[in-house]
Amino acid sequence: MEIRQLAISLHDGGTIVIQTQEPEELVAFEGFKALLGITREIPLAPIADVELVTRQNLPEKRRSLKRTEFLEAVYCADWSRIFVAGTSGHDPHQNYYQCRLWQAALICGAMNQLFRGGSALLVHGAALETEQGAVLLFGESGMGKSTASARWREFGGKCISDDMVLLDFSGESVFVRRMPTWSACRESRNRWNYPSEEELPLFGVLALGRSENGVDEIVPLSEAQFFAQIYRSMFYWDLSFIRTLPEERQQKLANIIRERAQEIAKSFPHRALLAALDGDLRDVLREML
Repeated sequence: MEIRQLAISLHDGGTIVIQTQEPEELVAFEGFKALLGITREIPLAPIADVELVTRQNLPEKRRSLKRTEFLEAVYCADWSRIFVAGTSGHDPHQNYYQCRLWQAALICGAMNQLFRGGSALLVHGAALETEQGAVLLFGESGMGKSTASARWREFGGKCISDDMVLLDFSGESVFVRRMPTWSACRESRNRWNYPSEEELPLFGVLALGRSENGVDEIVPLSEAQFFAQIYRSMFYWDLSFIRTLPEERQQKLANIIRERAQEIAKSFPHRALLAALDGDLRDVLREML
């Protein structure tokens, strides 16, 4: 049976590899390859970070990661890769169901790549694209990332990723890779494209908060406040997948994410954007740009 691998290439030649050979998952394979803008063909990796399978083909010896009404995610016995399988009773051709599986596969793939020494990390944030590179807005859910992104686009700016962003730490500088806004993709995947192979240098980093007076402003944060917020944002996507991991693996992941958060905190000013609900966001970012 044909094996297909979706590989997100990183700056240093590394990859995050999602693999499938199941007919049900091959239905969606080319669509998600197009969604991530992957055009280059690379040799098959000897082992994938994640394999999409049917429930019947989950390994007998496995370690549970997560189970929902849509999917089950497990580690194989030697911790080398993660298997993701859809639960029964769902139409494999349904876009909503496919997006749930591929979102989980991408999150698990990025996490497993960290465990094997990789350098790319998913962040809960939005990437405002500028001529100089990407400005990362990060923060808790409900702080206004989608609103700020919409304001940026309304006045001529470009922001493709406004929920999930991949930070690539494999070079001397940090690069940003576009990742899907899954809530939008679940409604209509064919409307969107997230060219993940394009590298954008990370130009600026801002914690995001709500303006209490309706005026946009950039304010200083303490190092502790800034670090705490970027650390939480870096842990956001992995959090629901690690609760069943052994304590030593949870600690290893926490240490990796802490090191990356410290790297960001050392490299960028500790500031927050307190954003209003409307208006041209470029006005408050003009000095920064």
